[in-house]
Amino acid sequence: MNSKRNFVPFLALAILLMVSLACGSSASPTLVATSVPPSNSGSQEQPTQAQAPTAVAQQNYKVGDIVAIGDHVLVVLGWENVQPNDFSKPDAGKKFVAVELLIVNNSQSAMPISTLLQMSMKDNTGQKYDVDFAASTAIGGGSLDGELAPGEKVRGKVGFQVAENATGLQFVFDASVWGTGKVFVDLGAEPVTVEPPASIVGETPQQTYKVGDVIQIGTVTLTVNGVSNPAGDQFSKPNPGNKFLVVDLTIENKGTAAITISTLLQMWLKDPSGKKYDVDLMASTASGGSSPDGEIAAGEKLRGQVGFQVPDNATGLVFVFDADVWGSGKVFVALP
Repeated sequence: MNSKRNFVPFLALAILLMVSLACGSSASPTLVATSVPPSNSGSQEQPTQAQAPTAVAQQNYKVGDIVAIGDHVLVVLGWENVQPNDFSKPDAGKKFVAVELLIVNNSQSAMPISTLLQMSMKDNTGQKYDVDFAASTAIGGGSLDGELAPGEKVRGKVGFQVAENATGLQFVFDASVWGTGKVFVDLGAEPVTVEPPASIVGETPQQTYKVGDVIQIGTVTLTVNGVSNPAGDQFSKPNPGNKFLVVDLTIENKGTAAITISTLLQMWLKDPSGKKYDVDLMASTASGGSSPDGEIAAGEKLRGQVGFQVPDNATGLVFVFDADVWGSGKVFVALP
């Protein structure tokens, strides 16, 4: 069940974002800030008349470096080996690896992010590793996929399946997909984590609404009626250290055409660091209600409950509704 949950948003978002990502112009990355002093890889030997011209060296960055490329500003916060579970296991001779990063949209328009189309890994042999569904499932959610509003930041993890003996791992971010704008981040020999920066270039506060506000977005109104924390039962319980959080909301279609709502593709939570929490099916079940998924006819009003799983000590959470599927922007609602 969890594997299907992760597969659907990955695949659908990849299709929705492919065209807009392909239209991005190529760009060269620049270092904005670094968590450690840059190392000198050694002076390059100067060519003489008897020597061939020196090849252009690839620019590599380190974990913690803040890198700007086009309208993207990103920092890799670290990586870890991910333990498999009953639903997600690596192939023989391989292991799961998760890379955590933070991305900011440093532009005046919405910007799509696709892990499938923009992110990969390489080892010291040049072997490429694509984003892996099973590894992402083992991580437990928090995908980076979706639209970023102007000035918005998102923090999340992306999963890969690599050879057990792979060394020299390097994370690759392709800002323009089929252009030449790439960022290469050396991950180091051992798993590492750095604290996110207190501020990052391009980040701006988002307009945030309150519980109970009736929010107009395109031809739709959205109201978050309240939140609850159901305990669950013997079949649906939060993981240790986590709790269920259910958002009760009402959506009304004031337009003249039917619209389709997808909680998996359009709704999530974020904390002040930008970390995402995806819809959790067990939490939604524990709510005792029904999610507002499906078609809403012109003039129809629909109320439903959407469940998430968050840390027990989570504070400052914001509910995010992404109506960019219809081209109407995003809504941010602060939760009590």
